Amino acid sequence: MTNVKLKDIAQHLGVSTVTVSNALSGKKGVSEELRGKILQAARQMGYDMKRYELSEDSYMIGVIVNYNYLGIGTSFYWALYQQLAFAALKNQNLTMLESVEDTQQNKGILPQMIRENKVDGLIVIGWMKESYIRKVVKEAGVPVVFLDFNLSEVKCDAVLSSNYIGMYKVTRYLVEHGHRKIAFLGSVKENDNVLDRYYGYRKGLMESGIEPQEKWKIGTEDLQKESFWENFSKDMPTAVACFSDYHAGKLYDGLQMHGYRVPEDISVASYDDYLFGHSFAQQLTSYHVDMKCMAETAVKMLQNRIRGSNKSFEVRYIDSNITERSSVRKI
Repeated sequence: MTNVKLKDIAQHLGVSTVTVSNALSGKKGVSEELRGKILQAARQMGYDMKRYELSEDSYMIGVIVNYNYLGIGTSFYWALYQQLAFAALKNQNLTMLESVEDTQQNKGILPQMIRENKVDGLIVIGWMKESYIRKVVKEAGVPVVFLDFNLSEVKCDAVLSSNYIGMYKVTRYLVEHGHRKIAFLGSVKENDNVLDRYYGYRKGLMESGIEPQEKWKIGTEDLQKESFWENFSKDMPTAVACFSDYHAGKLYDGLQMHGYRVPEDISVASYDDYLFGHSFAQQLTSYHVDMKCMAETAVKMLQNRIRGSNKSFEVRYIDSNITERSSVRKI
């Protein structure tokens, strides 16, 4: 038979297409007896097995991410996952993505890929409920790597962007362009990434002899309040350092709505260098997060942990540089 498909093998054996795929890719959850029958049928029917011919050092890498991070369209974490998939494939691994909703976290329901023993290792992208992350690490039964966050008390490898140094560079960039009245946009209590960036901002100010002011610490929720904009106009900063490009876009929308121009009236610099589908993206000066390097590092760390070649747990910080555009005016 030519051009044999998975469904043909499934119909021949009276099983589901998913079962055939799992058996051929070496995933767990299929009995060895059934796996043998499926492999035999696939060869006899002339199925092209090349896509399933992975080396002994190849693994199925599970990736889980908070559903909220994927719910706003093409997001930073979608792009980061794509880099993970590329890095994994480059090393002859396969990836499986699963999003985790808030209700699942609150009820402590493990990802399906873990419950069904489908993966050899796990990468968790971004913050989730801390108790849930602890449960995943404890019950996964496979090595786990954190990507873009860390829990210092949990024994796992982690890969992060250089949050503290990155925002320090952003703040220094604004200072070097003559700004001294610099606000910070970010809800500091949201997670450690925002907090680290806030302290990088403070270092950039204080190193230049500028005392940080509480009135210029802007929470992301403030942008929705008309009272904030009324006070903002009375004593506004000359520049804003934003903790993420996504919220820099929200700030830009608010500034436009209230009659301010960027950078003529106020300068804006940010962090991520990833603002998808927003007109401000072509103007925004931003610290470039090296997603490619972060993804490659996470995959290598997980591979080493699966092979048992890592002993002590590591936290890797990936530094980068500022991508300069037109959103900052020199004064």
